[in-house]
Amino acid sequence: MDSINADEAYARGITGKGQIIGFVDTGLDDSHAEFADKTIRLNDRSGLQDADVGQLRHGTGVASIELGGRGTGSGMHGVAFDADPAMWSLRLTNGYLSVNDAILSRGISALQGAGGRIINHSWGCSTALNPALHGAQTEFLETSYGDTLALMRQRQAIHVWAAGNEGHDEIAVSSAWPVLFPDLAGFSIAVAALGDDGKIGRDSNRCGAARAHCLAAPGGVAAGGASFTRMATPGGGYRLGYGTSYAAPYVSGVLALMMQAFGDQLSLPEYTARLLATADKSDIYANQALYGQGLVDADSALRPYGDGYIPLPTGGLAGAAGSIIRDGDLPRDMRERLRREKIIILDELNTPFSRSLIADHDPYQSFEMTEWMTQGDNRTGPETHPFLHGFAAAQEGKVAAYWTFVPMVLRKKRVNDENPDRQGIGFSARLTRRRSRLSFGMVGEENGLMGAAGSGALSLGPSHSALLSYATEMPLGDMTLSFDGHWAVAAMQGQSDGLVRGTDSAVTSTYSLSLQGEAVSLQLSQPSYFEHGVLNLKLPYRRRADGTVLFTHREFSLSAPQRPLEVKLFYQADDWRLGMRLEKHAGLPKTFSLGVMKRF
Repeated sequence: MDSINADEAYARGITGKGQIIGFVDTGLDDSHAEFADKTIRLNDRSGLQDADVGQLRHGTGVASIELGGRGTGSGMHGVAFDADPAMWSLRLTNGYLSVNDAILSRGISALQGAGGRIINHSWGCSTALNPALHGAQTEFLETSYGDTLALMRQRQAIHVWAAGNEGHDEIAVSSAWPVLFPDLAGFSIAVAALGDDGKIGRDSNRCGAARAHCLAAPGGVAAGGASFTRMATPGGGYRLGYGTSYAAPYVSGVLALMMQAFGDQLSLPEYTARLLATADKSDIYANQALYGQGLVDADSALRPYGDGYIPLPTGGLAGAAGSIIRDGDLPRDMRERLRREKIIILDELNTPFSRSLIADHDPYQSFEMTEWMTQGDNRTGPETHPFLHGFAAAQEGKVAAYWTFVPMVLRKKRVNDENPDRQGIGFSARLTRRRSRLSFGMVGEENGLMGAAGSGALSLGPSHSALLSYATEMPLGDMTLSFDGHWAVAAMQGQSDGLVRGTDSAVTSTYSLSLQGEAVSLQLSQPSYFEHGVLNLKLPYRRRADGTVLFTHREFSLSAPQRPLEVKLFYQADDWRLGMRLEKHAGLPKTFSLGVMKRF
């Protein structure tokens, strides 16, 4: 399993559970321990005269490689060890299979009826595909296997075929369906066998002209080597064997792992395209004449391929890496709760993967971990309201009696190409009387909320906020006791082509109580907290096999179950400052910070 990276799938809980794999082979000994915990979906022996060890040997071995149970103590298990088998048996006479169009078409029909979307064919003829005889070989299959061809054209299953064991430069003609019938591309794959040295097996047919529809997998034997593929044998035993018959079930097994992972969100041709595209094409496996699209890779087949994109309600896509929310005074617990909201993204093969609504790490966030050491205490004007910290300074104010009127032009510089300049306008009026200050104002942001900006699928619309601030202080011996509070009522329109559809009137509050002396200061505060409010989201949560994406409307409560708390203690000397901070936010562990800042 190491060579196909199956353990990485198992570590994620992908084992083939719930999948039904069909086999057209010599039969199945369903009493073997490898199949003891399985539901045998079909074990048709109607075409057999005897179900003895010789008859069931090949099919039992193939099925055990693909889905043999784990934990039987046998030293082996199948690729998709939690999948269930469905077997259609072909009679074996003197080493040759009795198969014709009627038998094969009945078998395929029965396996599809049993729920098999993967059908493994570890058998075939000895005649190789000959591109020079394309017309004649096409006519032969069309004439000899017309009903089988018609069934395959119903596109209800992916057929995985052994490439053949004659050492030809081309696969067996019996596995060349998508070459001879291009409309079957995506529904038929040929598999060549590798020896234990990882190279093409000595007897395996090469992919040749079928390279676009062919993969390599373990199961063969190296030149001068010995069999290394372990499998079950009827009666309860085990044996070693080699050949493309035993390579094909590795590929069928990986398909079963994929189908468990992605379910009905992909079409059968998309499963095939993904299997081929994610195969290992490095080093020797880049030789398509031998290995086709490369060595099957279970881990790569289950991971995102290339860049990720977030589906948009309007039908477009936005780059996942550039879809972020950054800056501003949004509470930490809100960011954490947004991370817990799940959406799907699509990779470059249009396969859906689950991820958080906002990235776990935003490299463009402000330097919050050190910013707390420099924040001034007791800031009160709307132009210094917490959510305006990142914007440019307000314009010069005009004084009238006790009032100061301050117009504001808000600007935020470009951080990168995905985060354009943001701006807004506003005003504040501040009343100062003795040791108290009262301020109110209005701010309109072009594309943001409370100083936060979104990009890509998380772009924010225009918003407006009403702000109120109050501060007061009083002497207390050699120290000063100060209080300041900030309140805001904000509403935002959504972007028609984004996931964020806007907010209702959201109310926030921020409080701080501090005791400050000449050298020591203590501050107890409540960081920004939503008293109430709802963020309306439209989130992609599932893809259908026809390519459409389903969205759900989500009313995300902005209010956390508990208020945040922050305690800061500072010691100030002439040219340096020592600070300690303890903070607790809803749903997050307590954090402790220690900082030293020196002035040069």
